[in-house]
Amino acid sequence: MVVRGDGRGRLLGFPTANLALHRESLPADGIYAAWARINDDSRLWASSVSVGVNPTFIGDRERRVEVHLHDADVNLYGMNLSVELVEHLRPMYRFDGVEALIAQTADDVARCRVLLGRGEAD
Repeated sequence: MVVRGDGRGRLLGFPTANLALHRESLPADGIYAAWARINDDSRLWASSVSVGVNPTFIGDRERRVEVHLHDADVNLYGMNLSVELVEHLRPMYRFDGVEALIAQTADDVARCRVLLGRGEAD
């Protein structure tokens, strides 16, 4: 189920759906290319997924799963999101500032698009 997060993704230009999950079932920390499905809809959304504690931001943070649906402007709060991880792109990094985080996230999304067949390679 999609729950409220910190709201940072939207401010950074990459809105995410934060998932309420059992912590013991989480995959390794990092960034993944994935397919997501909203509720029981048949449409699959190309997505970028972050698993981890968001180390760029200060404070004790629990591990979480955040899903960025590419090219979507949908209110997902309270909906169920099923996610199929396709490929692990990279480990979780701590960035020195939000500019570096935004640049890397844009690169991650572009790489996900190529892996999922929804974009062009450089």
